[in-house]
Amino acid sequence: MNTNYPLRHELKTAALAAAARGWRVFPLKPGTITPAVQNWQQKATTDTEKINTAWDHGPYNVGLAPCPSGLLVLDLVPASPGEHPPLCHRSPGIQDGADVLAALTDSKGARFPVETFSVITPGRGLHLYFAHPQGHCPRASVGTDSPLGWHVAIRSAGSFVPLPASITSQGTYEIAHPGPVGAWPDYLARHLPASALSPTCPGARAAHQVQQEALPIG
Repeated sequence: MNTNYPLRHELKTAALAAAARGWRVFPLKPGTITPAVQNWQQKATTDTEKINTAWDHGPYNVGLAPCPSGLLVLDLVPASPGEHPPLCHRSPGIQDGADVLAALTDSKGARFPVETFSVITPGRGLHLYFAHPQGHCPRASVGTDSPLGWHVAIRSAGSFVPLPASITSQGTYEIAHPGPVGAWPDYLARHLPASALSPTCPGARAAHQVQQEALPIG
């Protein structure tokens, strides 16, 4: 028996479960977060035949293209050992991207979006999933920072995130909260400058069209 079969089966199941919800997926190289295909933006798919064919070849991790899937993801990045926030965010309790978002949320009199579908990364960061906003979508940020703050990255058009069940040398992407995908918070949309907005991603559906079920994987 192929010793990779159980892992390959679990990853294929994760890819198919995401595709069943209209989420476009593509393979990442086994054990990494590097795309296994060129032009992954165009090749991300919900086609079950293509997914079965791809994952029958090996234990590929599962990449999600958020924007054409009707989603955007906030990537709350943990601080590296010895890393400190910049002066503009340096205050008691601020240690990572989750703390920065919590402070921004408090300043707007809003509630931290704990009820949306979310994923813990192997580095102990947090991915918060939101329905694609209608009209304009925030541009994907480069690196770990965005207009929302230090270590609060935006993963949308032109970027991707690994889905739960994907595994790296640091560990596995795991579901933190299996609830439905929430709406993109108005206070975050208002906080972004006009320069951070881009035209609606090609192929993206309106927020109300995104299927809201959680992924049945872990």
